Amino acid sequence: MLEELFSKPVGFFLIVMAIILVTPLISERLKLPGIIGIIIGGMLIGPHGFGFLEDNDRIQFLSTIGLVYLMFSAGLEVDINQFMKVRARALVFGLITFTFPQLMGMGLGYILGLDWLGMILLGSAFASHTLIAFPILTKLGVTRNEAVAVTTGATVMTDIGAFIVLAVVLGADKGGLTFAYFAQLFVLLAIFTAAIIFGLPRFGKLVFQKLTGRAVEFQFVIVALFVAAFVAEVIGVHEVVGAFLAGLAVNSMLPRHSPVAGHVLFIGESFFIPVFLLYSGLITDPLTFLKSPETIIVAGGVTIVAYVSKLIAAWITSKIYKYTKAEFWTVYGLSHAQAAVTIPTLVIGLETGLFDTTLFNAAILMILLTSITSPLIVQRFAPDLQTASADDEPTPLFGRILVPVSEKNSDALVALASLLSRSSKGKVLAVSVAQDKGPNENNSLMLHKELLGKVNENLHDPEAGIELIPRLAATHAQGILHTAREENASLIVMGWRGQRTFRESVLGSVLDEVVWGSDTPVVAGKLSLPLNSMQRVIFIVPAKAVPPIALRRMLEANLAVAKALNVPLLVRADKSYAQTLEALFASIEPEQEWKLEILADQLHPEKLEHEAVSDFIILPGFGSRKRVQDTLGNIPEQLAKFFEGNLAILHFDK
Repeated sequence: MLEELFSKPVGFFLIVMAIILVTPLISERLKLPGIIGIIIGGMLIGPHGFGFLEDNDRIQFLSTIGLVYLMFSAGLEVDINQFMKVRARALVFGLITFTFPQLMGMGLGYILGLDWLGMILLGSAFASHTLIAFPILTKLGVTRNEAVAVTTGATVMTDIGAFIVLAVVLGADKGGLTFAYFAQLFVLLAIFTAAIIFGLPRFGKLVFQKLTGRAVEFQFVIVALFVAAFVAEVIGVHEVVGAFLAGLAVNSMLPRHSPVAGHVLFIGESFFIPVFLLYSGLITDPLTFLKSPETIIVAGGVTIVAYVSKLIAAWITSKIYKYTKAEFWTVYGLSHAQAAVTIPTLVIGLETGLFDTTLFNAAILMILLTSITSPLIVQRFAPDLQTASADDEPTPLFGRILVPVSEKNSDALVALASLLSRSSKGKVLAVSVAQDKGPNENNSLMLHKELLGKVNENLHDPEAGIELIPRLAATHAQGILHTAREENASLIVMGWRGQRTFRESVLGSVLDEVVWGSDTPVVAGKLSLPLNSMQRVIFIVPAKAVPPIALRRMLEANLAVAKALNVPLLVRADKSYAQTLEALFASIEPEQEWKLEILADQLHPEKLEHEAVSDFIILPGFGSRKRVQDTLGNIPEQLAKFFEGNLAILHFDK
């Protein structure tokens, strides 16, 4: 009776969502990763358990989408900048921790009697690893430890290596072991990879300049994901290869903490990926361990290879780089867990007939065991790690960002403030000032409360930390200044029309009063294009615009903006700043990509009319009204006249 009800759409969806909801909660109460509960839940309700769900087309369809989502999220969460910073050592560890498990896995496949393709695919299942225990390191604040950064960077190498092996094995399985087929496969794969990694981000930036609205941007990312997966199938490799490459491309296309990326991951992590994990458990037969001694033997072999191969790789690396005992065990704890890439590899191997059910069931047991021991080992040794600096040290400037909200074009300002604050673990203070007009003040204040209520709705980002502040004041400027002082704001972000000179009245009296009446730094922004479409941040430093004492703060602020937008920073500075800036870059050692260009002569804003509109230009302002007038002159006004992209002035009072 129950089986019949659960086979219908409503019953099917109910039991799937119930397992996805309940089992991770139980796992976490037992201090185990949530994926363990979902996989075990799939075993219980599947045909080898209570039989509530069958292995049919419906669950296979959803699990395929979940598999694509899983690989997409793996690429999306790769920290390219961190990888580049420790790339030499990460490459060494990546090579070691890929090679030993690959070879030992192939040896196990030979013992089990697999053919060559099965042996190679089994080796790749051990070669990758999943950073299940990484959230523990984040809580402890030690992710900037070199050993942790190297392990994280090596994950990129092992994932890419595993996917290359997967592409080759599946291609050979379909096309035969001929030189012509392999040559064609590698050429097509190289062209496809280049088109996705380099072409998709550029195309996406152009699309985001034309598209408006979170829903359309979300739909574009989803279409890009499944186009990449579909084309991967067309050229003869598995769709997961295209999904992973699409994740890497979207990673470089969108700003960090982008609401669009958050929406895409939310859909996958809350439904499709758990369905795939549930399906992995559903097709696993746990009773085979009781029925078949062979399965127990195979499970023992698989588990030994998984633990020993990663232990050898971690030990060799720790000896090469002289890591401490705590670092060695943390590296091992992080790198021996198998899940994200291993599960898809096993499922694909089973579907293609390269693996039998005995091997599949044994490997699922290994995944469960490594997913349990990985967090336990990291939790034991990670607290003893030493780190040179605090993890993801917040930028004080972006700790508490005040944004005055009005009926005219405040969405872009709030979006910028939200990206900057989230990159610095800060907060946005959205204030709407109502003028005190006596008897009508209550109605005016109610209207401004309603306006504030639309901020989160317009931003479409439920995770944004925004505090809404309605304010009644004699003037708008007074309300902004008083709120900034009372709320201890670290930065004020305001709109700028760019129609008049900055030294006189850029946005009428309100901006003038705030800039010249506040001790808090102010960003005056003319934001005409979506932030998702930005490709560079350009920091222009005219002669005498910034005193040397403030240049470091200015540079760090612009590096933080570029990091939040996930784009490179280009500094175009007067030749008088050349040595100072080079020394500052050397001392800061930024993770973000940067470049320094020295202006040969005086800045000519009219020559920037051909600058790419996808550049975000930032000008420095420092000191009093007279000083800004003497150093910047009419440069802001001229830039606003000739440049159609996003433009901002970052002003420090002292």
